[in-house]
Amino acid sequence: MGMKMKIVIIFLFMAYGIIIGINLEPDLTTTEIPGIGLTNVSETDGQEIASLLDETEAMRQRVIGLRAAIESMETERAEENSELQRLMKEVQEYQMLAGHKSVQGPGVVILLEGIYEENIAPVVHQRKYLITLVNELRTNGAEVVSVNDHRITGRSEMTLAGNHIQVNGKPVAPPYKVKAIGAVNEFKRYVSARTFIFELMESDGIISTIVYEENMTIEEPHREKTIRFLEVDRQ
Repeated sequence: MGMKMKIVIIFLFMAYGIIIGINLEPDLTTTEIPGIGLTNVSETDGQEIASLLDETEAMRQRVIGLRAAIESMETERAEENSELQRLMKEVQEYQMLAGHKSVQGPGVVILLEGIYEENIAPVVHQRKYLITLVNELRTNGAEVVSVNDHRITGRSEMTLAGNHIQVNGKPVAPPYKVKAIGAVNEFKRYVSARTFIFELMESDGIISTIVYEENMTIEEPHREKTIRFLEVDRQ
C-alpha cells in the first residue's frame, strides 16, 4: 500500500472519529444526562451509560492519537518539499485563527465573582457582561479569548440555561474566568481607563480581579457545532 493511500485511510478514520466525538461527547460537568431523568435510570442502564462514556473517551483519545500521527507524517513529507512546507505553514495558521489549535502567549486573566457569593449568572447574562467584556477585549488587543477555559471562536455562543450560563453548549459556573492572549500594553490601557463595564458590574455586586501574565495557554475547543448547511462557493 502506497504512502498516499495510507494517509487517506488514516485521514478518513480521523474524520469519522471526530464526527462521532462531536455528536456523542457527553456533558461531564453536569449530573444529569440529557433526555434521561436520573430517578428513572436503573443500575443496568447506569452501567451501560458509563460504558458508553468510557468508549466515547477512548475514541476521543484515539482521534487525538491519529491526528498527531498524521501531523508527524505530514511534517516528514514536508521536509522533502519546500512548497509543501509553505502550504503546511499556511494551513496551521488558518487552523490557529479558526481556533483549532492550542495557542500560548502573553495576556490577561479577568476573574468575575459576586461580592456576597451569590449566583451572578442571571445578572451577568441579562446585562450581557460576558459578551461585552469579550468583545471589548477583542477590540483592545485580544487575539484569542476563553471563558472558564472554553475557547471563544467565530461559532461560539453564550446562553442562559436555567440558573447557569452555557458556553459552547457547556455549563459554566461562577466565578467566571476570562482569559485573553494579545497585546498586554493595550489590555493595561483598557483596564486603567476603568471603562463603564467594570463600574456597572461593581454596581451589580460583581467584583473583577485582573492579573497579567507573561505566558499563558488557551486550549482548542473540545466541541463545536457540526456544520450542516455551509459549503464552499465554487463559482
